[in-house]
Amino acid sequence: MSISEIAAAASLSDSPVLVLASASPARRKLLQDSGVRFMVMVSSVDEDAVLKAASDRAQAAGQPALSPAATAQLLAEAKVGAVVAELRAAGVNNALVLGCDSVFEVGGFAYGKPHSPQVARERMSAMSGSHGVLHTGHALIDLREPATEPLAQLRSARVFFDSMTEQEIDAYIATTEPLEVAGSFTLDGYGAAFISRIEGEFHTVVGLSIQALRVMLSERHLAIMDFWVSPTER
Repeated sequence: MSISEIAAAASLSDSPVLVLASASPARRKLLQDSGVRFMVMVSSVDEDAVLKAASDRAQAAGQPALSPAATAQLLAEAKVGAVVAELRAAGVNNALVLGCDSVFEVGGFAYGKPHSPQVARERMSAMSGSHGVLHTGHALIDLREPATEPLAQLRSARVFFDSMTEQEIDAYIATTEPLEVAGSFTLDGYGAAFISRIEGEFHTVVGLSIQALRVMLSERHLAIMDFWVSPTER
């Protein structure tokens, strides 16, 4: 959606509009299925640059590298910050901006989006018969307030995989589904066939905890019900 569309909706609404700073179809579907009214403005943040800057700061300070969990939260906040800056510049102030990012951790290493079939195959082979932790960072900024520090919620869930044959891995990669998702798998698509169980919240693994959103809204003295669509609109 364009800034002008969001600005128009915000100006006509008595309550703040919720803006999702993400291009993820899975996150959009989670909000839609949960009956939440929202608009979308994809963040233009350079994730690689954000991570490099954070790594350089840590190295200069003699601190350890970012953990996978901290990486997920940092990127969620960076996405929100980028969208907030654009909306503020356009004079939008009756809105809440929500950003999320997910990182899959296996053996202490962060698995982001593989992008290529080769990387996806290497990761899925390592994950076969094993488990990892999916970290999803959430950040929320209320444009009605001058402060730009986001409210934050980091949620994590453990994901267990069945053993996968090479034929299964190749067939899954051929769907292209695992190439642009954290950890090279999804719970709400073809990848569900290879996941034996999860320990934690399902929505966290998909990429956006509705319960985390509810908690952050409550910190702004808002209720999740304030953003529900009517039953007839679903």
